[in-house]
Amino acid sequence: MKFFSSITILFWTIGWIMADLSKQKAVKILSRFVFTLLTLELILISFQAFQGKMSHFNVSNPVDGAIFGLMGILIFMNSLCFVYLLFLISIEKNLPNGYKLGLQIGLVIFLIGGYEGYLMAGRLSHTVGATDGQEGYFFLGWAKAYGDLRIFHFLGIHALQVLALVSWYFFRKEPTKVAIFGIVYFLFSSGIFWNSLQGKSLF
Repeated sequence: MKFFSSITILFWTIGWIMADLSKQKAVKILSRFVFTLLTLELILISFQAFQGKMSHFNVSNPVDGAIFGLMGILIFMNSLCFVYLLFLISIEKNLPNGYKLGLQIGLVIFLIGGYEGYLMAGRLSHTVGATDGQEGYFFLGWAKAYGDLRIFHFLGIHALQVLALVSWYFFRKEPTKVAIFGIVYFLFSSGIFWNSLQGKSLF
């Protein structure tokens, strides 16, 4: 449910962002790639869930390991799409300066937060200081008593929405204020990431 919700929000966000880009042919191709890659990701997650299996960190047999590896490849390819989106935004001349910078900063943090997922994949777990499956916060599931690498992952990938909305509604023509907000957001997120690496809980 969390993955479906998050990816639905992501689809809505990039649909909103790309509507303002002048290179609509590139936008059409890019949107189809992103939709296909993330839909395949959701299909794989659902396929494992329907079998009562973990979708992530599951390398218990060759088939499950191959599915988990394929999910990683799909996410990597999707990340390349967002690097290209960052390029399209950077060369766009018809966006307000503050809003444009907000999108750029949001995408950079999004990519960093996304790639942090590979740290969890390398560890085959997201909890630091204990095994996965500890008591967590409602719906989000983040461990209450231990470090949880999913928190930075969440803050990172949703920086795209936060920076886009803040820059559009408050600092559309004020890039300096957008830059300050973006730096503070990243430092706050990074502080939580460092805290999680120490095995410490959010509160």
